[in-house]
Amino acid sequence: MLPVSLLRLSPAAAALLALLPLAEAQAGCTRRIVNRSALTLVGSQNGGPAFVLPPGRSRSVRLSAPGQFDLAATCGRSGAVVAEAHLPYEALLDRCYIELGTNILASTFGRGHLGLQGTGPFAANAPRQGDIVLGPGANDACLVR
Repeated sequence: MLPVSLLRLSPAAAALLALLPLAEAQAGCTRRIVNRSALTLVGSQNGGPAFVLPPGRSRSVRLSAPGQFDLAATCGRSGAVVAEAHLPYEALLDRCYIELGTNILASTFGRGHLGLQGTGPFAANAPRQGDIVLGPGANDACLVR
């Protein structure tokens, strides 16, 4: 047990501790969507305004609550859609990730770690949890017509 003298706080420390419960924990992470292909990536977050990522570009996105990315890879700005993905994501405090798979083994590994469905040509949760990359493997889709 601590001596009573150690339990006494200065008035400044007591005031600081009194403010701590007022601060709410905020969910949120900044992640990236990267286009490493020769295709044009068109997307939106939670049904919001569309964004366009030309080849070789990336964009920072803020994940602050559960939501979804709707992504399409096209052959040029006005070309045909050759790949689509609808990727739901989760944001819990400082942990953000794209949800993959089902709840199988979720209690063991957590959601977003065990993907039981393909996301190709998009890579989700790589290189960091919550990141999305359109890889160069998608380039051949515009050659086949």
